Amino acid sequence: MGKLVITRVKDRLLITLFEGKRPYLMETASLPGQEGILGNIYLAKVKDVVPGMNGAFLSIDGKQMAYLSFGEAKNVLTVNRDWTEEDSLHQEDEIVVQITGEALKTKQPSASLDLTLTGQYCVCSYWGHGISYSRKLSAGKKQQIRDAFGQSEIDGRKEYQFTIRTNAENLQDFTPLFEEMKSFIATFRTLNATYQHRTCYTCFYRKETEVISRIKNIPLSTYEEIVTDDADVYEILKNTLTGKAVRLYEDELLSLSRLYSLKTHLKEVLGRKVWLPCGGYLIIEPTEAMVVIDVNSGKTQSKGKKSREYYLKVNLEAAREVARQLRLRNYSGMIMVDFINMDTKEDNQTLLKTLDSYLKEDKSGTRLVDMTALGIVEITRKKLSRPLSDFFSQNDFI
Repeated sequence: MGKLVITRVKDRLLITLFEGKRPYLMETASLPGQEGILGNIYLAKVKDVVPGMNGAFLSIDGKQMAYLSFGEAKNVLTVNRDWTEEDSLHQEDEIVVQITGEALKTKQPSASLDLTLTGQYCVCSYWGHGISYSRKLSAGKKQQIRDAFGQSEIDGRKEYQFTIRTNAENLQDFTPLFEEMKSFIATFRTLNATYQHRTCYTCFYRKETEVISRIKNIPLSTYEEIVTDDADVYEILKNTLTGKAVRLYEDELLSLSRLYSLKTHLKEVLGRKVWLPCGGYLIIEPTEAMVVIDVNSGKTQSKGKKSREYYLKVNLEAAREVARQLRLRNYSGMIMVDFINMDTKEDNQTLLKTLDSYLKEDKSGTRLVDMTALGIVEITRKKLSRPLSDFFSQNDFI
């Protein structure tokens, strides 16, 4: 198991999951008290309906605008009129939405009508009923949780949809899970009882401190403790999180950043060239439309019969590093990878199977699509937050 290291870099918090001495995952979060609107639930007003974009623009506070896709307009909480399944949104409608995507360059934040609350052990959805379980939970743990539900009385549990997260695997006592569920039920019940009587632009729910929400999306099974050198963050973590030890690092002679060589790791992650153990390397180029990754064999060349084995070796090392770099850099959307051309279908299948296994470790909805006729491997990755390069550059660490 690794360590979760949290420290300030410039005006952000850097959250790094270490697997041995190498970073496995990097996330950033706002400093406590400086969080944005992501995750908040508002009573918004429809300002402009754009059929050509199959969506609408909403005002969430009288100034800030957000975009809502019509594809999500099946279940709607409206204030100024009744809603039916055959209905559609109109200008000046007042509706309850949750901010699900951050503003990116010229794009406004995105909003959703699917209201969800995410905790350390479960996710609660306003629309729906019943309980589902993470596929990574063991069959034995699922049965233990089912048995615990049968012996407990959680008022309102059947009013909403719950998904039990992988982190519940570590629970021996399910009290933290049940308390989290009760908290979410209370939040949604309050929303349901009051939204029709609130004025437009009311904020019904503000998401918890961003550093907490980031950590809750990292499986407990991947790290043994959390280490931070920020006293404010330490107090928040100690009073909020359960299930893991939290330690305040206080060595004045050696900073936490230097101890874990964070500047060195950041310079690599923010660069375009990444070396592989075999001597090959990746060139990573983000563009407006997609991220392009080129795999090169480097200076080492193999000739004759051994060339097939060598190129497969380079590609397999590259597959692991591609998956790692996508996590570290937090790239999303379309990713195109140009691996070294191989002559046999068998080797290509081995490469795709290996790459797919590494991508499945990613919690951000990363999917291997296919290999094109030209040998380009297509990957898609769900956008959950902005890439690391939006906050830092290599020049920051010279």
